[in-house]
Amino acid sequence: MADIFDEVSEELKQDQLIQTWKKYSKFIITLIIILIVLLGSYHAYTTWNKKQIEVASAQYFQALKKLEDKNYLKSHNLFLKNSQNDKSGYGVLSLFGLAETNYQNGKIDQMLINYKNIYDNERIDIFYRNLSRILSVLKDNKSSFDQQKLLLEPILNSPSKLQIVAAELEVLLFIKFDKIKKAQTAINILLKRSDLSFEQKNRLELIHKIYKTNAK
Repeated sequence: MADIFDEVSEELKQDQLIQTWKKYSKFIITLIIILIVLLGSYHAYTTWNKKQIEVASAQYFQALKKLEDKNYLKSHNLFLKNSQNDKSGYGVLSLFGLAETNYQNGKIDQMLINYKNIYDNERIDIFYRNLSRILSVLKDNKSSFDQQKLLLEPILNSPSKLQIVAAELEVLLFIKFDKIKKAQTAINILLKRSDLSFEQKNRLELIHKIYKTNAK
């Protein structure tokens, strides 16, 4: 008797499984298809992305070679094309390359715009944005003292890795615009810093000595 109930129970379970499958089979199959498509898409994307990075890398180094060969037009075009690639770090590096080609070509206004496009872009890492500020001031022979000093302020007033470099550049800026007393004051402040490198200390002491001697 118990065997008969077991058989009936087993048949009921099978019927329930069949009914459940009929009810949810479309949903289950759809879910499986979606998973397959997602996995396939992810694999295709990673393959495409890797290829894009390889292309960007090759293009970047080709542009550097053209810059080294003083083929500024070709270098500019390659950097410009690569700078539009936001999928790799070579896009940001190419923005710097673009500024350098304009600098070498004597197009200072265009160079300043290139650097501005970097330090105004909040999606770019702050280190590169600060570096673009420093390079902009370092290579700028057109803007006023106030304009260049203002550009350094965000670095000078923050705990940036490039703060000490910006502080030294500020000294050179004072000298460039014949503000010798301010330069000497800035040097004295800098020489008291514990994070000053040996090379920086030697440079600053030499500058201080030269202008102190000339002042006499």
